[in-house]
Amino acid sequence: MDEQESQRSWFRRHPIWTIIIAILGVLVTVFMFAWFMPFSVQAPESNPAAGYNEAVARIEQVQAQEDARGDVLPECRTTLMTHGGRTERTVAFMHGYTSCPEQFRQLGQEFFDKGYNVYIPRQPHHGLQERIDNELRELTAEELVAYGTESADIAQGLGEHVTVAGLSGGGTVASWLAQYREDVDVAVPIAPFLGIGFIPPLLNRPFTHLAALVPSGYYMWWDPVTKADNPFTAPYSYPRYSLKSLAEVLRLGYAAEEDVKRIKPESSDIIVIYNAADDSVSNPIIEEFIDLWEANGAELLTTYEFEQGLRLPHDLITPTRIDNRIDLVYPVIHELLENAPGADS
Repeated sequence: MDEQESQRSWFRRHPIWTIIIAILGVLVTVFMFAWFMPFSVQAPESNPAAGYNEAVARIEQVQAQEDARGDVLPECRTTLMTHGGRTERTVAFMHGYTSCPEQFRQLGQEFFDKGYNVYIPRQPHHGLQERIDNELRELTAEELVAYGTESADIAQGLGEHVTVAGLSGGGTVASWLAQYREDVDVAVPIAPFLGIGFIPPLLNRPFTHLAALVPSGYYMWWDPVTKADNPFTAPYSYPRYSLKSLAEVLRLGYAAEEDVKRIKPESSDIIVIYNAADDSVSNPIIEEFIDLWEANGAELLTTYEFEQGLRLPHDLITPTRIDNRIDLVYPVIHELLENAPGADS
């Protein structure tokens, strides 16, 4: 019996093992394809506001578009806190995935009281009256890049020195801006959503590709037990999310990583704030970004990690969250942003 016939005979005698080997072969092939397949996101051309009046006019246009929709929650409208003219410093706060500008209102007010112009733009498809079955499924990485680009462009007219800070999905946008926008003096990703915490880092990349293939109408609850009654979800936030749009946020992070691995970041000052107790996002992947930025010549790179023992939630910002400690978190953010060398460069 030749070797080929012997192999066929073995497969016929071991049908279960044959099926297992075939399934494993397919899974390995899919995994390898998903691992090596590159990520890319087309970014629009930047168009910085020429001055304060132009920046305000652009914001008013955004707000008018939101009002024309008729379904944006009042507290979730794009927000501007202005001193009536261009200030020395301005900060743009980018809210988290499934949240809205209200998340940053209290912290924004504190920075406004210290002399900053504060801009809190609403992300696409967020902050709508329909919190359960909404258009979040339509969110794309390209929309997030356009949102980040427009926000940074507008901020240029509001202040001499621009800081952009974002939480979670907003932190993904801030990470992208850190890599590509020289006119963002300080970029501050806060617990950036660059990977899923409960998935091993090695599997996050193929997961992102595969999740992008899931039907856009497939939603998952943040808490499958309490669902719409989740006590940790703010009244203006969505209690569930589209798996496909979640993958789009991750795709933006991986698209940025393609250049983080080989190109010096454009922003002069990067401050990464993360949380050792956070099991929602992948801290090892955040630390990979930090290492890559450092290796590729980030001019000013500061990191701050809230220790495990504090047991802080992933959402470090929402003041009404019952398990939050803004009495600990907000002072740290103030100290880091206000003392950032890049803010005065």
